[in-house]
Amino acid sequence: MSERTLSVMIIGGGIGGLCLAQGLKKAGVKVAVYERDETPASRLQGFRIHVNPSGSLALHDCLPPELWMLFDKTGGTFTGGFTMMTEQLSELLHIAIDDERTGNHPVARHRSVSRITLRHILLRGLEELVHFNKRFVRYEETAGQVIAHFADGSTAEADVLVAADGVNSRVRQQYLLDAEPIDTGVMILGGKLRLTDGALALLPPRLLDGPLMIMPPEPASAFLAVWKRAPGGDRYMRLLGIDRENSEDEDYVIFGLGAKRESFGFGSDPLTLQGPELKDVFRRKVSRWHPMLRKLVELLDDNEMEPTRIRTSRPVDAWTATRVTLLGDAIHSMTPYRGIGANIALKDAAMLCAKLTEAACGEKPLLTAIGEYEAAMREYGFAAVASSLQAMEQSTARRGRGFVVAKTAMRVMNAVPALRRRAMPA
Repeated sequence: MSERTLSVMIIGGGIGGLCLAQGLKKAGVKVAVYERDETPASRLQGFRIHVNPSGSLALHDCLPPELWMLFDKTGGTFTGGFTMMTEQLSELLHIAIDDERTGNHPVARHRSVSRITLRHILLRGLEELVHFNKRFVRYEETAGQVIAHFADGSTAEADVLVAADGVNSRVRQQYLLDAEPIDTGVMILGGKLRLTDGALALLPPRLLDGPLMIMPPEPASAFLAVWKRAPGGDRYMRLLGIDRENSEDEDYVIFGLGAKRESFGFGSDPLTLQGPELKDVFRRKVSRWHPMLRKLVELLDDNEMEPTRIRTSRPVDAWTATRVTLLGDAIHSMTPYRGIGANIALKDAAMLCAKLTEAACGEKPLLTAIGEYEAAMREYGFAAVASSLQAMEQSTARRGRGFVVAKTAMRVMNAVPALRRRAMPA
């Protein structure tokens, strides 16, 4: 770089973009974020996030100590288990995360995190750097600068533009014309219910050990998980200025059902259906399931129910590094079936932050630094895309003899501790 300070503008204020902004600020690199949401409170919604050891390390690298402490102290209870069951709640396989490898590590461990709380933390200290109500339209490159144009007629310029604007990235649409995600044909219908005493009494006991995956005989799968803040977390929430008694960040259970769109039997475009109509569809799909699961569906909040169309990126050939780059869903969006999308975005943010910091310090040329990030990101990012797509296809495929064999294999593995340990994630 020249003698002047490196400047970076980030389009999109989601998890990946804000993590990068925190890391660059921490490193003393000039940064600004341009977010289409109208206010900081516009996106205070969403479900729990599983942050794995890689995601935890990325956040630790990028956050200043005081924000890392708040992140560490406001997480949810995480018991480290994952269970697969039939629709009649017969256990197929229970996998426990090996605490010797991850559970006792102060940073690199598995966590259950509230998306709402994480957004509050990531915005903290960036009040002067995040510009809201900025809808990106296009960019142009000049001699040594990138200029972004916004829908309100304003512009911004920097040495580097980072696309962190999600699966519908406007930056990607201009920069990589052939990288548009494809529709998988799968939809997820789901919602959440408050974790009241009554709801707790209905939960399958294994759900208190960690998330559940329900594998019915029809080509579909369901996911259930509890979000409950760990004891003592409320005190640290108050440091963020959040009163949980008057916020949406409460304890709850999420319940989602994924299947090919046609198997739901929607009478019209599901994206136009209201909550009660969506619940009717959900109710029909689980009509022969265990009574406990059917009751949980009845308790789902109609206002929280929504259908999600699942798209996925396809591998993209290597491109020549420029002053425009991408992270997270803007380049490698993936299905939610392995629960790793947020962690890959955090890994992107930490790696890109490190490379841009090297360039800012004069340790290597800017385009060399960006090219090194992109080469690594393409490798691990699209590997995660492929893994996630495979998991989705297995979960929503037509059931046949292979499905019966798979269930038998899981039961055998569940009964033999040595086999079960081999299935434990790192």
